[in-house]
Amino acid sequence: MTEDRKTIALPSGKRGEVRKGKGRDLMRAHRASAGNPEPMSVSFALIAELARVDGSLLVYEDVLEMDLNDVLTLEAEIMGVGESRANFQNTAAPREEPTGLSEPRQSPDSSPSDSPSQN
Repeated sequence: MTEDRKTIALPSGKRGEVRKGKGRDLMRAHRASAGNPEPMSVSFALIAELARVDGSLLVYEDVLEMDLNDVLTLEAEIMGVGESRANFQNTAAPREEPTGLSEPRQSPDSSPSDSPSQN
């Protein structure tokens, strides 16, 4: 079984590898950070699940000790804000904005006489 992996250069000069995530990876990240009130704990645990640095697997504590720029680079790649957007591709059709509406529509239930300011 082969995994989709992308190799990226980290700002520190190290080599990062990120694999495409699955739902089970998110579940493991939530379990690994259970009870931790820090909002970023799930993101850091997910980095540990999906990334390798210089060929080595990571644990949550490794991510805590990494250079900030490396952490942010890995997070961006995993969360899909990198160039590839591999984990979170937007496949939905673009939403079209309605045309020809010059004024906001008024609810049929409201009328100027019902307004409390006109009493």
